[in-house]
Amino acid sequence: MKQLSLNLPPFAPDYSGVCSALFELGGMIVIHDACGCTGNYTGFDEPRWYGSSSGVYCSALRQIDAILGDDEKLVGRIMEAAEEMLPKFICVTGSPVPMVIGTDFQGIADEIEQRTGLPAFGFATTGLRLYDSGASDAFLALVRRFGKEEAAEEKRVNLLGLTPLDFYTNGNAEAIRIFLERAGYTVGASIAMGASLDEIMACGRARANVVVSQSGLAAANDMYERLGIPYVVGLPVGQKPSEELLELLGQTCRDGKNRMAAPEKPGKQALILGEKVISDSIHRCLVRDYGFEGATAAGLFTPNAELMQPGDLQAAGEAEIAAEVNAGYDIVIGDPMLKALLEPGSRTRFVDFPSPAVSSKLHWNECIPFIGDHIKELVKRIQG
Repeated sequence: MKQLSLNLPPFAPDYSGVCSALFELGGMIVIHDACGCTGNYTGFDEPRWYGSSSGVYCSALRQIDAILGDDEKLVGRIMEAAEEMLPKFICVTGSPVPMVIGTDFQGIADEIEQRTGLPAFGFATTGLRLYDSGASDAFLALVRRFGKEEAAEEKRVNLLGLTPLDFYTNGNAEAIRIFLERAGYTVGASIAMGASLDEIMACGRARANVVVSQSGLAAANDMYERLGIPYVVGLPVGQKPSEELLELLGQTCRDGKNRMAAPEKPGKQALILGEKVISDSIHRCLVRDYGFEGATAAGLFTPNAELMQPGDLQAAGEAEIAAEVNAGYDIVIGDPMLKALLEPGSRTRFVDFPSPAVSSKLHWNECIPFIGDHIKELVKRIQG
């Protein structure tokens, strides 16, 4: 019952996270479902879909296929499409029905790769986990497959964890790249918005990685363990936090140690609800640049103990989110859909900060740029 929602829509699921992470890389993505999940992704979880030429397909799973478990039919269809589309790789991802019948996605991917000679990935997504878990799996698979140990280039970095479900398509991803380039860094691979597969294949040449969302953390840990590339967790939001991020990145490039910014004082002046790294970065900006005496960051999606800092919150499910929204904060900052959880007569002021993973196309055209000085627009709303 913890996942029961009476007021909130279901958040973007894991198969949408996989597809979003791989969308720009020239592959053929197949969602093994009966059309509903594919339509959910392309229609509601992918702002880049209309006008794009990316290959996202539905396997058109039917009842008899589920009963008989006819994987050869699926493999044959994929091979036939691949001969026509000539993708750089093939991805097969799951949905609730394949979960119930126990479809072996890794086995299917291995079979496809053996027959076609193309890199193939299989993800046992279920639709029951959240998008950040799926994106994390996809980013991890990419760097494991294509990231190789190479000589590091001075001041070359990768960005890990970029999808429009967190950063939309209004310039946030590009603003991170521009910020680092102005500071003298070369951005090798921006994984995976604005990146090519060739750039990802060269990701092992980086001196350090910058983890910009929770979904990039597993890939960062893998690259640290396998390739010796350290990472910094954070975003350039506001003036002082941006300067501090550059300091941390410089230290990490010199000594090879992983870092994330020190926690800020928690408090009841404001509650920021959303993706964990983004919420933490806005929290830091409000305290360091705008003199907030105390604010609290709360993650809305998949819990990750590695990113939790003293005073942080994790709200899983509508009941927990509602409890935090009504916990006596002066201001709550979050997706407009969360406003419905405020109790009648509440004196808490709600500030809209849309998240495509929550409200989808209802509010994604209202998403606010928040990198660097662009955070000022949100701060104006917060200050009233």
